[in-house]
Amino acid sequence: MKKIIIILISVAVVLIIMVSSMFIKENSELKNLKYHEVDLNELEDGTYQGQAETTFVKAEVEVEISDHKIVRIDILKHENGAGKKAERIIEDMITMNTYEVDAVSGATSSSQVIKSAVSDALVNGKD
Repeated sequence: MKKIIIILISVAVVLIIMVSSMFIKENSELKNLKYHEVDLNELEDGTYQGQAETTFVKAEVEVEISDHKIVRIDILKHENGAGKKAERIIEDMITMNTYEVDAVSGATSSSQVIKSAVSDALVNGKD
């Protein structure tokens, strides 16, 4: 019986270490997401694609620019845990004409990845 308890405690400790290291990695990746400074006045009308990802979240977007304004953002792919509600962040981006908007509460990681993907699309429009 004592051996079983020791084995169970050992397994629990290993699992805690593994889960903790995954979350530490995710937080590091979120801090290292790229956000580009983009002057929308420098962008030609068109549709541009961008992407961003971390261990747990991936987003691919398509951003349409017309008359130097963000007129449409489509999320082509959004792999997430519980961050589906972050997708409503695109409404704020269109309204405010920037990707620099507040994250959706309860879906911060997905919000950050979507914002980074939009930033990537806009910088792709400069090229």
